[in-house]
Amino acid sequence: MRWTALVIVWTAALLLSCGGGGEEPPAGDVLDLTAPPEGGAVAPAEVPTAERYAEVSEGPLNLREGPTVDAAVIVQLAARARVEILSEGREETIGEDTDRWYEVRTADGKHGYVFGAFLTLDAPAPAEGTPAPPTTMELPDSATPIPGDLGPVELLGLSEEAERGGRLAEAADYLAAALSANPENVKGYFHLSDLYFELERYADAATALENYIAREPDSFWGHNNLGLACIRARNYPRAIAVLERAVQLQPEGRSGESGKEALRLAYRNLIAAYQANRDTEGAERARQRMDAL
Repeated sequence: MRWTALVIVWTAALLLSCGGGGEEPPAGDVLDLTAPPEGGAVAPAEVPTAERYAEVSEGPLNLREGPTVDAAVIVQLAARARVEILSEGREETIGEDTDRWYEVRTADGKHGYVFGAFLTLDAPAPAEGTPAPPTTMELPDSATPIPGDLGPVELLGLSEEAERGGRLAEAADYLAAALSANPENVKGYFHLSDLYFELERYADAATALENYIAREPDSFWGHNNLGLACIRARNYPRAIAVLERAVQLQPEGRSGESGKEALRLAYRNLIAAYQANRDTEGAERARQRMDAL
């Protein structure tokens, strides 16, 4: 990756940086989290306990923020993904299908609504430890005209050419198109997040990294960088969730004291996320765990 450090500031006292090998955050940025979030602190929504499960029968299936096709898409669920049914909603006819909307929770904790025509209800609960199928979040629309007859290899070449020429927005558009054509290019999502960070498109960087960690669920840097992107996008609950996961992982390319320093970086980011979410107790608990390393 081109960047070897990322700096976050929580007031004047919190300064984070890292260097060395592995896939690491971008360099030279300062994040000021002293300003209150718009609309006040964001707290995770309370979600009821599930009693039923369902399996996605046809994917990708949109998981939406509300029970309507006009609601924003949170993530796209792959076929055979298992979800918990939390509640049944209203019945609706969409095209030739009539079914209910269901409030669901995914195996990795995402909460939203899906249309029941693409679910097999009353599926068995997944066995403990069963990994969730990778989810694919829809990448941003392109502002660059993308020729429809190009394959992923040609699109990657155009992306690299645009990046060498300093046309980062164009490079990101071509890379996103290449990933849409070949979504299993795992490292491509990480590099796309690099481009979005440099363009200061933090919500888009988070989307790219959500796709990355869906395919690399044990990546320390993927979770750490996603936490940073979510902080900048003011999605503090999600930042806390992925950074709590990051501090449980082994940093790629690091060992010994270097690995501990990478974990301290993730803990400082986690403390910043808790503070941004006005959770002083959570921040203090994270600080105590960091001091115990």
